[in-house]
Amino acid sequence: MPNSTRLRRTIYSHWLKYRRQMVEELTRTNRLTEALRQAEWRTVDLLYELVSVKKMQYQAAWELATQEWRLPETEARPQEPSSVNPTLNPYSSPLLTSE
Repeated sequence: MPNSTRLRRTIYSHWLKYRRQMVEELTRTNRLTEALRQAEWRTVDLLYELVSVKKMQYQAAWELATQEWRLPETEARPQEPSSVNPTLNPYSSPLLTSE
């Protein structure tokens, strides 16, 4: 993985171990790099929000921020009927929505 960060490599290793089928599908459709980049940036953004803005302890923030890509695939991406949100990105995080 050229230009890969430590976090991106961590996500990739985790996915290889626990979500091999998803990695194979993303690789086959040429979307793995983008999915890794998105997971990495969502993690970084959420960590910043939780630690810097909400003043959460780093370890607790890390657990929350990495929860999406650490959960088994069926738990990390709950199925939503496409009629409710036809543009739902299967790799988006419900933790990042702002109210």
